[in-house]
Amino acid sequence: MSRHDFPGGIYPPERKQRSLTAPLRVAPLPAQVVLPLDQHVGKPALPCVAVGERVKVGTVVARKGGLVSANVHASLSGTVREVSPQSVTIVGDGDDEWQRLAPLDWRRAEPSALVSRLDDSGLAGLGGAGFPTHVKAQVSLQQPIDTLVVNAAECEPYITADDMTLRHYAAQVLEGAAILATLCAASRIVVGIEDNKPEARQALQAALPQVPSPLPVTLEVIETRYPSGGERQLIKKLLGRDVPSGGLPADVGVLCHNPGTLLAAQQAICEGTPLVERIVTLTGEAIERPGNYWVRLGTPIEGLLQQAGLAPDALHQVVVGGPMMGRALASLDVPVIKTTNCLIAATRQELPPAPDASPCIRCGACETVCPVQLLPQQLHWHAQSGHDAALEKQHLFDCIECGACSFVCPSHIPLVAEYRTAKQRIRLKRIETAKAEHARHRFEFRQARLAREEAEKQARRQARLAQQRQPSSSGAEPRNAELPAVDLRSLRIAQTAARAAVKKAEKALARAVAEDPQQSQEDLEMQLATAQENLLAADARLADARAREREQTTP
Repeated sequence: MSRHDFPGGIYPPERKQRSLTAPLRVAPLPAQVVLPLDQHVGKPALPCVAVGERVKVGTVVARKGGLVSANVHASLSGTVREVSPQSVTIVGDGDDEWQRLAPLDWRRAEPSALVSRLDDSGLAGLGGAGFPTHVKAQVSLQQPIDTLVVNAAECEPYITADDMTLRHYAAQVLEGAAILATLCAASRIVVGIEDNKPEARQALQAALPQVPSPLPVTLEVIETRYPSGGERQLIKKLLGRDVPSGGLPADVGVLCHNPGTLLAAQQAICEGTPLVERIVTLTGEAIERPGNYWVRLGTPIEGLLQQAGLAPDALHQVVVGGPMMGRALASLDVPVIKTTNCLIAATRQELPPAPDASPCIRCGACETVCPVQLLPQQLHWHAQSGHDAALEKQHLFDCIECGACSFVCPSHIPLVAEYRTAKQRIRLKRIETAKAEHARHRFEFRQARLAREEAEKQARRQARLAQQRQPSSSGAEPRNAELPAVDLRSLRIAQTAARAAVKKAEKALARAVAEDPQQSQEDLEMQLATAQENLLAADARLADARAREREQTTP
């Protein structure tokens, strides 16, 4: 396979070794768990249990709240203590009694059964934003997929959860990749891993002959450079394909999954285990026992860190995720969720506060390291001035917020924070514009519905007239023998155009859901419904015209 490269990138201190010195461990069961209902991208799940109800590990406590959503399962056996629109709290009984689903043979099961299992198990991406896996598994219905990429780069400093996952579960990860590749009709699997993970690479190489994959699997070792684990950057590195501006990996025939997600998929299908726990990296100089732990979802972060030997006097901040793209917690009174891959308990010397920002000196360092080839300096000026149209023209939303520009800025300007604020401001403006558009689309939908009802009414009228025109038993001439001319060509063109409008609206809705599942798609759903009404009206007019043509040509 030919090698390619993405532009920019940086080489921050890796700081991974501290969490790799200990073997994979299991965190003690917490006394209670708090399960947020928005642990995934999309609409929050809806609680389906009551206070006082007894649950087992794996019992569904909240069902998905929409097309892009995910179930939430109990991660402790015990009693439901509190239910709110935001979370479900369970007090454990110490029995750790499980409720699993029946295992499936993915080689023989229907694709619909496998998708349903992913859906029922509450799977969401464990390495990124938490996109529901069952939705991602069906992307090939909209875009053809030829390659499934296993994103084992894990390029951000400190994080080693995927590394440890591959060391211990390489065969299961590859089997999960085979399952999802089969679902999306891919023709090959490519594993991309950085060269700083020799043990994980050896485990993968040893597991390759054992995996019952019907597809060829290629292991590609790439240079350690941040952010090689970004989807666009990894696809460019492995396949030489450029994801278009504003596009998705599916636009170039690729689907990406990280090892943790693939392991969870394999366990859900082959073992019937829903997503109730995950591997989390606990690291930082303010804890005594760093390492990787199997942690139940909903476990309080403060208690988890205390079990790992947290030194409160040395603690400066706790970062969820890595130091480049993660966020500092304002409070430790929050739980581990599906997307919690790393907790860094850092001292002040380890992750010191950023110095005060100075004016930009136009050095161009930010532009040099940008992996998306944006112009961070120009974005900085436009963001400060509130020039949103210019920001969009400069492809602000292509920014992956990797933090490389902020990392190299000699003026310590918080560039990524500025971009995030600008993105949010633009999104709010789009929502306001969408409200006005939605009112117009509601009117268009009503007009389309009335047109469809009128077309159906005319079709029924013509059918009655046709019946009246049939010769009577007495041999009398039929009434209304003169019929208007039928223009089938124009009606067929109108039907084709209406059908194309439906497909366009379907694709627009699917793309919007994939790009920003948290935004309401009510307006696009209205546009699709309008197009469907127009198609029904066109179908009715054409059917009526064909019936009249048959009458005119029948002797």
